[in-house]
Amino acid sequence: MTPQLSITLPPSKSLYNRLFVMARLAHMPIPSLWHQLDLCEDLAVMLHASGSSEERISVGASGTAMRLLTALFALTTEREVLLVSPVRRMTERPLAQLIALLTQLGADLSQPASQEPVNALYPLVSIRPMSLQQKGLPTLTLPSGLESSQTVTALLLIAPYLPHGLALRWQDDQLPSASYIQLTCSLMQACGIDLSVDRHGIYVAPGAYCERTLTRLLSNPIGDWSSAQYPLQWALMTPRPCKILLTNIPAQSLQPDARALELLQISPEWLSTGSDTLCLDSEFLQKHLRKLTFGSLFLSNNPDFAPTLIALLLYYQKKAQLHGLDLLRLKESDRIALILRNGEQLGYQLTYDTESGFGLAGSAPSSVHTPVPIATDADHRMVMAWAPFAWYHQLEIETPQAVDKSYPTFWLDLRKLCEVIATPLLYEHESPSL
Repeated sequence: MTPQLSITLPPSKSLYNRLFVMARLAHMPIPSLWHQLDLCEDLAVMLHASGSSEERISVGASGTAMRLLTALFALTTEREVLLVSPVRRMTERPLAQLIALLTQLGADLSQPASQEPVNALYPLVSIRPMSLQQKGLPTLTLPSGLESSQTVTALLLIAPYLPHGLALRWQDDQLPSASYIQLTCSLMQACGIDLSVDRHGIYVAPGAYCERTLTRLLSNPIGDWSSAQYPLQWALMTPRPCKILLTNIPAQSLQPDARALELLQISPEWLSTGSDTLCLDSEFLQKHLRKLTFGSLFLSNNPDFAPTLIALLLYYQKKAQLHGLDLLRLKESDRIALILRNGEQLGYQLTYDTESGFGLAGSAPSSVHTPVPIATDADHRMVMAWAPFAWYHQLEIETPQAVDKSYPTFWLDLRKLCEVIATPLLYEHESPSL
């Protein structure tokens, strides 16, 4: 009988970061169950900070919290608020474009002249009470070369609470991570907001989020598809057969990272058990992936899946070209540089340039010297994407605890799988939680 493991994933970051902001704008309490859950760092930061009355609020290492809270506080604060972070990299994450657009709406906010740390905390943005003196519908034109889709999401979430709503326009043919903007629009519409979308703009009418709908959406946490990609990767790379059951995630989902299945040409019906549980059969999935060929893949809507997908394609020695990933340089680390470095450390041939994206040679790896150092720059996705190679090489992975940002039980779940298949990771670590 094939060994089996059940995993409960953390709640979806993409869903609940948005819903927390919407609930705060609707002046409704977050259901008490959220204060009892063991949340990832990103959601825990948003849950605490969005309802904080402090004058200095830490957003941790969460770029999402930084941007969404900047818009939330720009509209609602009655005092001066300073957002700070213990992480230097956060001073380099995209924020200036959002500040400029909020300023056009009458917000009073600025980035500190000095971003040197004070008491080990880096100042990010100072936000003061907003002066709304709008006459008629405000129209904002997004800058060309938008650095983060969350700039759009942050503006959309507060738009119903502006006196006349908001119109957003853009000239680019495609916005970065457009699927996440669509998720924002879908949640807003589900909560009673009137909005319309065309090729180059979104109009949001003034209104208020429906408290009853928000309560329903917040009362039954759904698992995170951006975390589900890792058990899927384990099933595709495990050296021994197993079945992994993901017990709290639907195959069909608004979450953009559910597109991982489409990119791997996996039908959701193959995995569905008839409820919100997916069954990942390693033998079936590995046989399926071995047969596939990959040409050009466009990942601008799914950049967080890129490190995992590249790791999988390298492992299976698939030739491919991956486009739409220039903004990976602005994530928690310079992911382009780290993907190139770690792939090469594991003996694979891959290249990157801004015109043609990532090029994977599809060749067998060269021999490597162990232990293989895996550089992460404290980026959770760099840790998780390369970890399964520890079934085949001794690895030294930097900052393994970085997984707490999005998938705090990552190492616990992976260790359980190793026990189920009776195959240890070739990876020595110091943290007792691993």
